[in-house]
Amino acid sequence: MVKSMIKRNFALLLFAFVLIALAACGGGNNEASNESEGNSSSNEDSSEESSSEGGESYTIQAAHVVSTEATQHDMYLKFKELVEEKSDGRIEVEVYPDGQLGGEREMVENTQSGNIEITSPSVGVLANFSSALEVFDFPFIFKDIDAVYNVFDGDVGQNLLDGLEESGFVGLGFSENGWRHLSNSKGEIVTPEDAEGLKLRTMEVPMHIAFWKHIGANPTPMAFTEVFSGLSSGAVEGVENPFQLIYTGKFHEPSEYITTTGHIFDPEILIVNKDFFEGLPEEDQEILQSSADEAISHLRDLNADLDTELRKKLEDEGAIIRDLSDEEHDAWVEASIPFYEENADEVDKDMLIKLLEAAGNDKILEAIK
Repeated sequence: MVKSMIKRNFALLLFAFVLIALAACGGGNNEASNESEGNSSSNEDSSEESSSEGGESYTIQAAHVVSTEATQHDMYLKFKELVEEKSDGRIEVEVYPDGQLGGEREMVENTQSGNIEITSPSVGVLANFSSALEVFDFPFIFKDIDAVYNVFDGDVGQNLLDGLEESGFVGLGFSENGWRHLSNSKGEIVTPEDAEGLKLRTMEVPMHIAFWKHIGANPTPMAFTEVFSGLSSGAVEGVENPFQLIYTGKFHEPSEYITTTGHIFDPEILIVNKDFFEGLPEEDQEILQSSADEAISHLRDLNADLDTELRKKLEDEGAIIRDLSDEEHDAWVEASIPFYEENADEVDKDMLIKLLEAAGNDKILEAIK
């Protein structure tokens, strides 16, 4: 009996020891498990912190109306390259050329509403949204490219970019379309009188329309994407555009007579939706702004000798180009002075005066002061 009790007590003791050992092992496993979970949580926090430090990934839609052959498209590709490089691929830029997302006005409206982020309309179109830009719609403001860049890169240019914020845009900088010349299908045009009655396609810009009416032409507003068919059908007989757009749009095929009037240097402004831009971290705003600055500088380099190259291509393909002498060009400037006198008060006249001063245009200044 004694032996039986000893055996039973020993068994109970052994059982208790096993339970204690198991409990100890279980506690150790739980502690290891907790440590593992703690490390996992720490890793997740570290990953989130790293992601936060790297910034959010997103895609920007950038759209324009010109052909992929145009240097403006090269500017967009450069902008895309720079943004993606500076953000280590975190920010992607999708470029939609050739009016894929609509005409200029439509794309400005879509940028304003946030349906797309970036576009670069002619100032004539953008002036419908920011009236201060109407000062650029007057003819014969600039005598050369140095005068143009003195305005774009100076106080006048910056004031005009700042004014875009009221309309829901941030102006990243002045792009360019180049010097606008007169092209038509009827014959050589030398004097303003030669343009009388010409059915001329213009942008949907009131001051452009008013100027060509003043000259005696018959201006017809038309979207850029419809110009070639309009010239081909005879709906319009002429167009006023830079060499680059005449060439890439093949406008010289139905309207082979080109007169180098250079009546307007056509700025474009690279704009971004204001709410989108201001909602970005400061680092990303700087990436977009610096990339725009560099892309615009790249465009200027591309355009430096472009008209000379395009002139040869146009003539090789049958265009008949008539250069105006200084005296003939002055006749166009003289014809525009009454237009300034009649219309200067229709825009921000103080800004127009500042623009002409920055451009060094004393002749027209004297007429409107």
